Amino acid sequence: MQSDLLLELWTYANQALAAGQFAGAEIACREMLELEPRNAAALHLLGYIAAQLRERDAAIAYFQAALDIEPGNARIQENLEAARALPQPGTPHGQRYLLIKSWGFGFWADVVQVLGSLLLAEITGRIPTVHWGAESRFADTSGQDAFTRYFEPVSDVGLRQLVQIPNAIFVPPRWNAANLGESGISKWEGKGSRAGLVYFLNRPETIAVSDFHIGVINLMPWIPAHHPMHGKTLEEIYRTLVVKYLRPRREIVAACDAFFQAHLADRPFVAVHMRGSDKAVEDSELVETNRALMTELEAIDPSWAIFLMTEDAHCLARMKTAYGERIVATQCQRTDTEEGVHYLPTVDPVLAGREVMIDTYLALRANRFIGNARSNVSAMIAVMKDWAPGACITLGRSMLTERNLHIYQIPTFPKS
Repeated sequence: MQSDLLLELWTYANQALAAGQFAGAEIACREMLELEPRNAAALHLLGYIAAQLRERDAAIAYFQAALDIEPGNARIQENLEAARALPQPGTPHGQRYLLIKSWGFGFWADVVQVLGSLLLAEITGRIPTVHWGAESRFADTSGQDAFTRYFEPVSDVGLRQLVQIPNAIFVPPRWNAANLGESGISKWEGKGSRAGLVYFLNRPETIAVSDFHIGVINLMPWIPAHHPMHGKTLEEIYRTLVVKYLRPRREIVAACDAFFQAHLADRPFVAVHMRGSDKAVEDSELVETNRALMTELEAIDPSWAIFLMTEDAHCLARMKTAYGERIVATQCQRTDTEEGVHYLPTVDPVLAGREVMIDTYLALRANRFIGNARSNVSAMIAVMKDWAPGACITLGRSMLTERNLHIYQIPTFPKS
């Protein structure tokens, strides 16, 4: 029941707040407001969190919204007056930076983390740099930054320059110049672990490090009114960030061009993304979703080619049996087990990253797209292009719309 879920979220929010875990508490409040938009308790708690983060304008707005619902609440009124007395945050001195590390999961899940962190850098006035180290499932053992194997750098600053900054102060404090290139330093447990976006608001430290998931959906309520993305939709923000920051390496673009000219340029085509392997373990509705994908395909002109994106060898075989020569697919590493390709010890991780990128950018050239929104691949394809009405069909709730409260829910809350 909704009332039970509201109580569960409210209990969690208060426990998280008591433990200093503002990120989890904030997300729980937003989940409450999704269920009950005029929930004064959730708005009041968001106001308290904003005030603690020195986000004066946001705190006033949340307290006022709560007071409008409960006009006689003396405690909300008192907190509203206290928020009005807060000074506006000052402008930090000197250059500040945001080092964005890999989230450590699927390729486009990691890119989603990068895009969210890039938006965080913009709204906090930091110079971003991306470094995917050993925690990336798409890095090799050379120690080279894996992100720039796929994309051009997002700025002129790299890890080497960051470690040479004299007297730099780091946030979270588990990082320092000596370990900045390492991976997994107290990422899930310990001081400064599970550092969500609110951890980084109004921080004066020289170098901030983002290695935990930060989605655009989480950042949207904190985008200041003067920022050009304020008031934009989730899709608009993602498209803006993709155009601004994601520049595939020349050789990947060339590989896309070559495959397109050889296999797809001579006729219209629909791109279809069909998941299998480990997705079947995490998504109990995957079989039904794949059936629904094939049902959607029945509405496509049979003269069109079908560009199939799948990591699962069984899915590819079934689709070839069903659609014969209409199926076009790249030659890439696939699995015939319930283990994801990027988890297999025999897979070339850098090649796996290139393969998913090539498939994705080929799909963006399609006339139509049909995919599984429960996968970050499909979810990103849906927002990376301004598709014509009805040309992009994704089944299920988009991964990009989820705030991911579950990654903060732990039995014992470490102090931050």
